[in-house]
Amino acid sequence: MYNYTKYAKVLFDICADANCINSINQELKIIANLYNKSSAFRMVLITKRLNNKEKVEIASKTLNSFNPIIVEFLTIIISNNQSNKILDIISKFSYLVSAHADLKDVEITTADSLNEESINSLIKNLQLHLKTKQKIKIKTDPTIIGGVKLRIGNKILDNSVSYQIKQLKKTLHNM
Repeated sequence: MYNYTKYAKVLFDICADANCINSINQELKIIANLYNKSSAFRMVLITKRLNNKEKVEIASKTLNSFNPIIVEFLTIIISNNQSNKILDIISKFSYLVSAHADLKDVEITTADSLNEESINSLIKNLQLHLKTKQKIKIKTDPTIIGGVKLRIGNKILDNSVSYQIKQLKKTLHNM
């Protein structure tokens, strides 16, 4: 995994916890625009004539109206000599934002109601695999006979007994 991916992922996780993903994404787009359009801004970040402390001070004063997370993020990027990767980091962050926006609520359907321990285990595993915390709704539907049916956004993962019976019926009918 490239360094810029790690920086983008950590920044995304911090923004998700602070519930400011969209505002940070907008401010990062402004910084990317500044980097592309303003040679002075770009030169401050990548020049060898200034030490990192001076670069951080200039960036902090320039971006004082930005979210403190952005200023801290730039401080870390500059301190770790990753200023030349800032566009890659911003691009990866934008990708993470768009991927996050695509995830919708999760609906779990079972034939019988689950006990509290099973529900917590299922939710924990889903959040681990989806790598994000989603709103999870649990339904019971006796017509699925057994198994589990998941709906994540517009994707359906059906591992119910009724679905398997239908598939078996189709297979036998086609023979």
